[in-house]
Amino acid sequence: MEPVWGCFCDFHKWYDTETWELVERLFGARPPVVQRQRAQMKESFSLKLTWLWEQVRHMPGTIDLETLRQYTRCYIMLLIGGYLMMDKSNNLVHLQWLPLLVDFRMCRGLSWGSAVLAWTYHSLCSAAHRGTTDIAGCTPLLMSSIY
Repeated sequence: MEPVWGCFCDFHKWYDTETWELVERLFGARPPVVQRQRAQMKESFSLKLTWLWEQVRHMPGTIDLETLRQYTRCYIMLLIGGYLMMDKSNNLVHLQWLPLLVDFRMCRGLSWGSAVLAWTYHSLCSAAHRGTTDIAGCTPLLMSSIY
């Protein structure tokens, strides 16, 4: 299995120029707050989990294969941002995960478990700094290891 982190080598090439076009192509819609987010650096390359949830909730009954893929990508981004690789805000998912959802065959062969574990350990290291009051990462994984 290929590590998840190895897929980000070309991410910086399209990160500034084609980001929102890729979001629109992969999810079938563009978030309504894109223009407002340009002024806010933290949220400028993130999707709100509430927007993704609304996309999934309003899935039509009769859909073609491409529309089903779009809704599947929304759901996977919800899982990544809301459960597996959470940040401290707990309401955003970074667009760095987007290249992994372009091709489901490639996505399937990645080592997601080791990526979640590495993100959780990184979050634990960050939480050990003075003044840090919250932790990111997959906290259910931490809680299960306690028991």
